[in-house]
Amino acid sequence: MQPAGGSIEDLDPAGLASRLGLRRGDRVIAVNGHAIHDVLDYGFYIREARVSLDILDKATGEIRRFELKKDEDDDLGIRFSEATFDGLRRCQNRCLFCFVDQMPPGMRPSLYAKDDDYRHSFWHGNFITLTNLSEAAFERLLSLRLSPLYISVQATDGETRQRLLGHRRAGEIMDRLRRLAEARIQLHTQIVCCPGLNDGAVLDKSLADLASLGYALASVAVVPVGLTKHREGLFPLRPFAPDEAEAVLRQVGAWRERALAERGESVFFAADEFYLLAGLPFPPAEVYEDYGQLENGVGLCRLFWEDWEEAARQSQEKRDPTGERTFIVTGQSGQRFLDRLLNDALPPWAAKGRDSDIRLIGVTNRFFGTTVTVAGLLTGRDVIEALRGLDNPPQQGERVLLPSVMFRAEGDVTLDDYTADGIAEALGGVRTEVIDAEGGALFAALFPGEKQRGSR
Repeated sequence: MQPAGGSIEDLDPAGLASRLGLRRGDRVIAVNGHAIHDVLDYGFYIREARVSLDILDKATGEIRRFELKKDEDDDLGIRFSEATFDGLRRCQNRCLFCFVDQMPPGMRPSLYAKDDDYRHSFWHGNFITLTNLSEAAFERLLSLRLSPLYISVQATDGETRQRLLGHRRAGEIMDRLRRLAEARIQLHTQIVCCPGLNDGAVLDKSLADLASLGYALASVAVVPVGLTKHREGLFPLRPFAPDEAEAVLRQVGAWRERALAERGESVFFAADEFYLLAGLPFPPAEVYEDYGQLENGVGLCRLFWEDWEEAARQSQEKRDPTGERTFIVTGQSGQRFLDRLLNDALPPWAAKGRDSDIRLIGVTNRFFGTTVTVAGLLTGRDVIEALRGLDNPPQQGERVLLPSVMFRAEGDVTLDDYTADGIAEALGGVRTEVIDAEGGALFAALFPGEKQRGSR
């Protein structure tokens, strides 16, 4: 069982806590008589002129109480080892479309974690459903006034949402969203859209209900359901067809136009994948405003394109590619997008070398299944096999550009634990380069001899 309170990892030598004699490894159990569950509690309760601390002494195992006076805004100089002291709040939903349930066995344990913790929604932008909160916990959320929050709505129709999420409280979503709005908490929302379940009329109702939240509604992202081949025993779902994707775009576009007319803001967005599926152009950059839903795949392609064009405008010298073969690795969605980019936006002065020097490789995802088309879920093994299977595969010393999103957040290994060097070795000594998912980064990689304005 996890001990109560938060463990002190470090102390400011000149801080109040150090002067009290607190040490690393001691645990802060309570502040002003209130048990603390996370750094939010701690920060809330120390904002008093008189503060009492209940400390579990690491050395003796005894609980000691310290009393101090300070200015209300003074910090105590404590850094905790974890932001949450009571662990991660797990998701109890049984969502029909849950991606974690579609993961193959034998992967890193962290990939199977299901969280639904509003604290991480506030800190990191994680989407939560609000179904795994008791009324007391929801009241605490309201009292903390954490803003913005990121909410997975899926549907505002109660019956539909209960079916989608598999939770008895799922149908309470609009009541809770209205209470959050009344507390002046800004809401970024998402709808994971499943054909035949929450599209069509259900989607229209969801968009209308969310619009009724007024200015508390910061954004709505409608994204297509992600499906893998590992769905044995799960609810039968299918991907969107091109005409269905176009219908979603029309619905979202109509609500965006209404929001622009009424608020001067876009508010309603569709994921890039819908545009790729429908074969339609992406909206102009101004539609995406501050690109607030990039993590949901909203506006990534447009931002990438803008970054590419900016890098091309700033180029001082017009050169052809290096003359060596360069293989650009991406997923199949990325291939559809980058093929447009390289055909339409590749500088005319570089076009003559493109066919021979630059090869775009859209890797088929064998690991998760062909319905998974994003670069972020590519495995090292699939990349290796795709490149080996080319008619004229990369040779020793030739360049292979790998998308950074296929490596985990620490930037070192793929989902199946390949490093960039490991991929290079498996391909016979090619030169692998990990490229950030930015248009300027790709431009610089394809034209490494270029000098950009402002460079030294």
